[in-house]
Parts: sequence; C-alpha cells; structure tokens
Amino acid sequence: MYLIIRGIVLLATLLVLFLITRHHMKSDRLAIAGVYLVTVFFAFFLLYKLATFPNVFVDEGNGMYDSWSLANYGVDSHLIKNPVYLEGHVGQGQSVLYAYIAGLFMKIFGYKLFIFRLPLVLISIGTLLILIYVALHRGSARVAFWLALVVASSPYILDISRFGMDCNVAPFMVASGSALTYLGVTQKKRFVRIIQLIVGFLIIGLTAYSYNVGWMFLPIYLLNLAIFLLTTRKVKITDAILPVTLLIIEIIPIMIFAVRSNIPSLNRTVKILFWTSPELQVGRVGASFIDFKHNLVANMYHNLISGLMQFVNGTDGLSSNSVANFGPYYMFALPFFIWGLFILLKRRATVDYFVISSLVAMIPIMLVVTPNYNHWIFLHFSVLVVIGIGIIDLVNNYGKFKYALIATYVISMVIYTNQYFTLERYTGFDISALNKITSMNTHRYKKVYFASDSEFFMYALRVAAPVSPYEFQKTKDHPYSKVNLGMDTKYSNFERLSDDSNIVNNSLIILPKEKVSEYDSKLKGRNNIDTFIFDSAEYLIYR
Repeated sequence: MYLIIRGIVLLATLLVLFLITRHHMKSDRLAIAGVYLVTVFFAFFLLYKLATFPNVFVDEGNGMYDSWSLANYGVDSHLIKNPVYLEGHVGQGQSVLYAYIAGLFMKIFGYKLFIFRLPLVLISIGTLLILIYVALHRGSARVAFWLALVVASSPYILDISRFGMDCNVAPFMVASGSALTYLGVTQKKRFVRIIQLIVGFLIIGLTAYSYNVGWMFLPIYLLNLAIFLLTTRKVKITDAILPVTLLIIEIIPIMIFAVRSNIPSLNRTVKILFWTSPELQVGRVGASFIDFKHNLVANMYHNLISGLMQFVNGTDGLSSNSVANFGPYYMFALPFFIWGLFILLKRRATVDYFVISSLVAMIPIMLVVTPNYNHWIFLHFSVLVVIGIGIIDLVNNYGKFKYALIATYVISMVIYTNQYFTLERYTGFDISALNKITSMNTHRYKKVYFASDSEFFMYALRVAAPVSPYEFQKTKDHPYSKVNLGMDTKYSNFERLSDDSNIVNNSLIILPKEKVSEYDSKLKGRNNIDTFIFDSAEYLIYR
C-alpha cells in the first residue's frame, strides 16, 4: 500500500507542477527543468523510508494517539470532545491542528505511522508548489527555480516535513497562507482578489491552532502587514473587511483558550458552543521562555546571542531537530541572507513587506523564547526567502556564478541526504521496537507485564498497542483523573512488573536483559520468544 501511495503522491505532484509551469516551458526551459528536478528531489526525500525513519519522538507518538482517538471516538485521550488544544500526555499541552488533519487520513487508511506522517508531507509539498506558482506568476521561471532550490534543499524544512510533531505544520500555514494573501494583494480582478485574501487569511489563522508560539507571532505579523497594506493602499478597507472578519471568527476559540489557560482562576475545562477549552495542567512557560523575574534585559540579550550562535554553529543541539554542522539553511547560504536583507530593505517591494513583517514579528520571540530551531520556527521561511533574494541578485549581476552555486547546493544536498539517513542519532522511540510490540498482538493476552526504567516506555507501549481512550482512562493509573493525567504502572492489560506481581496464565513478560536475574523467579517455566532494542537497551520477551 505504501508504494502505491508514494506513486500517487509523486504523480499528483508532477501533474500539479505541469499545470502551473506549462505556460513557461518554452520561455525558459532550463529553469523549469530545474524546478522539476528540485521538486522531485523534495518529494522523494520526504517519502523515502517515511514509515521507518525517523524514530517516534514522544510528542509525535502521543499526538498520533490523540489524533486516532479523535478520528475514531470523537474525543481525545482525556475524553475531551472537540478540543481547541490537546492537554498532552501529562498536561503540558499540544496544538490540535495536525491531530485533526492526520486523523482524517487514519480514519480512512488505519492506525499506521506512515499514514500519520503523510499529511505533513503533502502539506510540505503543497506549500512548495504554491511558492513556485506565486514566483512564476509574480516573478519569473528563474525566480521560481532559485526559490524552490533554496526552500526544498533546506535541512530544517526537509527534517520537520518527515515527522508529525504538532508544531511542525505551523510554518507551512504561514508560508502558504502568506503566499496566497500576496497573490490576492497583487490581483487586479476584485472577486478573485477577495477570494484569495479570504483563503490566505484563513490558512494563516490556522497557525494559531498549530503552535502556541504563534500566539505571539501572529498579532505582530498581521498588524505590521495590515499597516503596510492599508497605508500604501495595496488593499482597500472594503476588500479587507470580509477576510479579516472571517479570520477573527476562526481564531476566537483558540484566543479564548489562550487567555483562560494563562489565568489560574479561569484555567479549567469548559465547553463553549461546539468546542471545548481544556484545562492546561502544566504550563510551557518554564520550558519555553526566559526568566522574567531576574535581570530581564540581560536574559533577553543572552537568549538572543545563544540563539544566533545555534545558526552559526550549524545545530541547536537537539538531534531530533537537526543534523550537526548543516544548520537549517546550510552554512554557506548565511552570507546571502545578509545581502538579501540589504536588498529587501532598500527596494521595499510588496512581497518584501511580507518578509519584513515576519522578521519583525520574530524579534520579541527571539528575545524571550528559549532558542532551538523549533521554538523559533516562524523564522525559517522568511530567512529562506531572504537568502533567495540575495542569491537571485548575485546571479543577475554575475551570471557565471550560478553554476558554482548550483553545484554547491547539489553537493550539499547529497551530503546532507546521506548524513540524514545514515548518521546514528536519537530521534525518539525505536520504530523496530514499536513494530515488534505491535506484532505480538498483545491484546490476545490477559496480562502483559513489563519492567523498564525509561520514563517513556509506557507511552511507547500505547503508541504500539493503542486502546480506545475510554478503555485507557478506565484502566490507567488514577482512572478518569483530571489532575494525574499520566500513567506509570498500568493501562489496559499492561502492568508494571514488581516483586509483588502475581503472574497470571496467558501472559507476556517484557523486561531489559539486565533485569532478567532480578526477576528470575517470575520467569520460571517461560521461554524467551523474541527481543527488541529500546533506548539502547535490549529487551527480552517471555511467554
């Protein structure tokens, strides 16, 4: 099935690409050929080994379970119906947009990692195609080629497009929504302009449901953009009324949640109309923001410098976010950002103000949100566009330089692709272990005992052997608790092994190899039937 889906995605990508480039093939064949090659590389990279790599990061795994629960039972793992935000596995919170999108696919194709990740791949490819379309219709084939090359080769864009973290969909909402809004702003036909503005604004609005940092980014970005578009009369107020009204209606639920979750007296689960605003047990402020109580200015300065150094050093130190030494845009591309920024500030074309507004909106985030490539997620597309502007200007003035630059990009893409798929690094739960647990058909056993020191082992079990959210809540530690949301010793037929455990018939025992001697008495009369590796430890399965 996966092979068929990959083939359909590739064919659909080529078909859409043909439709948006067919009028430009004769005028600049080489540039259009380059667009095709870059797009095909992008699609192949995203689809290759999607079901087996990277491993499943804990937030992705829990998001997958919530997504499946919403699609099949109408509630999340905490039995909340139509949530505007997910409480997360221990109450830390996760954005809900990708869970709803991926749930539609799992409803049709089943609970599979490939299927859960597929929507993000499609959104990523779709965003690239939208950018190519805009570049062709508001620029040229050469502009489309360089923009496609810079975006589609970005290590960070390639990385986040392959695993279904809730926040990973956020930058694509901003990029595609902004591109469509730009089309509307520059559209001469009023009806088409209003439709494009509506669609663009609504897609941008979805950002609020895809990452909580977007709650800081969106108001500043949209305000800056509105000031420019209205003061320069690029958009008439009458044309903006309907798109803005629909945008406000769209984000009201998440705005209410954002306010309630940050006011202790209001932070509780409440149903409003058809949606539910959940209580957020554990705030993200401590993990995502600087210390506001002591030496605020110094903390902001150090936060900014620390973040910028991650770009200079080529990694944010998180192996799930980046492959070391490549950075989010390739190290050699950073000088083009400086030159592109100079050009952008000097010429101030309509498209430039979209980029400027985005960069301005990132300033407070870069000062107060602790840096890693995901926390500063709304920076990347803007930087890539600026890099593209710098490259295009250089190529226009020094034509022969383009061949060296293309060769550099191709070599970098080849090296990065090899490193990405072969370099050993931690990216989450071992998929081979999850597949092994799934293949055991654990639901057939009365009990499945386990012993593990990993704090995430039970959540890995739930990813591999999901049960309905109703059964999960009924059988986990602290059933139906609205305070103790997590689990530590049991859910469904899984139970943590201890010296006091009374082993029942028709059961399995899963434990690390180093704990075999500790539980030797529990293993009498049982045979080791299989093994798997989880968090670098070898686990044995006894029956």
